[in-house]
Amino acid sequence: MKKLVPIFIFLCFAAVQLNAKAKIVVDSAKVYSIKLANADLKRGRVKFLLRGGIVSTYVKGQELFEKKYGIAYSEFGCVMPVNISINDYNKVVASFMDRKYGKDWRKEVRGDIQGI
Repeated sequence: MKKLVPIFIFLCFAAVQLNAKAKIVVDSAKVYSIKLANADLKRGRVKFLLRGGIVSTYVKGQELFEKKYGIAYSEFGCVMPVNISINDYNKVVASFMDRKYGKDWRKEVRGDIQGI
């Protein structure tokens, strides 16, 4: 009987492991950012999000890109919202730009855009 106890414990442990289900972790910032980007595109508010600092960064000629493609650069200051993923937001916008303009716009966009 004493020899059966370790076997019984092992079988119980194995049964629990076999019945365990994978836990799906949802990145709420990613989901929110994708929804926000799609909503902004539907409203005609096409923009790339940028991380900023204390002082905004200006790249010479960026206004020409904005005018040519009807898009804006929207820079957060030194405080980033925690519920927004810049990479995921910009991926949606980049996909939109690819469909609308092809891939040539990528040669002209600012180099500090994350997620494209």
